Amino acid sequence: MSKKVFLVALLLSLIIADTISAQSKKGSRDSTTVIIFNQSSTYSGTKHKKNGENNIIKIAPLGLVSGTFPILYEKSITDFLSLQVGVGLTGKNYWREAVAKDANPNYIYPDTWTENENDQADRIYNFDHRKIKMGYLATIQPRLYFESDGLEGGFIGFSFDYYRYNFEIPGIANNANNDLKYTGSAKSEFENIKDFMVHWGSQVLNDKITLEYSLALGLRNISGSKYVYSYNSSNAQLLEGLATYKQTAFNYNIGFKVGYHF
Repeated sequence: MSKKVFLVALLLSLIIADTISAQSKKGSRDSTTVIIFNQSSTYSGTKHKKNGENNIIKIAPLGLVSGTFPILYEKSITDFLSLQVGVGLTGKNYWREAVAKDANPNYIYPDTWTENENDQADRIYNFDHRKIKMGYLATIQPRLYFESDGLEGGFIGFSFDYYRYNFEIPGIANNANNDLKYTGSAKSEFENIKDFMVHWGSQVLNDKITLEYSLALGLRNISGSKYVYSYNSSNAQLLEGLATYKQTAFNYNIGFKVGYHF
């Protein structure tokens, strides 16, 4: 009798288990179907990526302050990753002139100079006699966007920027009356700036025009070559040459760019 009861109980258990399993599978299929159709037909989250938002050509109007005139191109790599590159020209750096006109970097003087010689020429960002010559720049910046809209919304970027500024200044000349004048042959000078920056910002895409706002912090490496001269009035000895200098400093930047997306 106990065997019959056991067999009946086992049979009932198998039937119940099979029924529960079938219902679970059906429920799983039903729920999966509902989720798929609901997402495809009623999704109303953030904006979908629009056609034509994969590329942006930009300019930087505020670059005039630092004498930089870049043309920038940003391309979407994935929904959250993009790459921005740029090239351009450099001119007069008004910002550096304002903050560094009276600066006196640690020059490495020509080998022929002694420890008693001091530079008497114009400081590097004094333009009383110095002229600006055209330079160039290059920049690269991968970006991560916080939203899934491609090139729109908040982002963080990591950039390497290279700027070459060129100058020219007449050499010093001593006339018969020991009157020193900047009437000698032209001397070429330069300053290289390398920036390693982290950018936080936001980009807004309108119909065709884009606006970008950003704040950047990082390190700046400066190196250059400057005309120097030293005059000893006691023996009327004039020494001149080019001195090099280097400097590393903390750097920050406020950015504003206007673009056209396509």
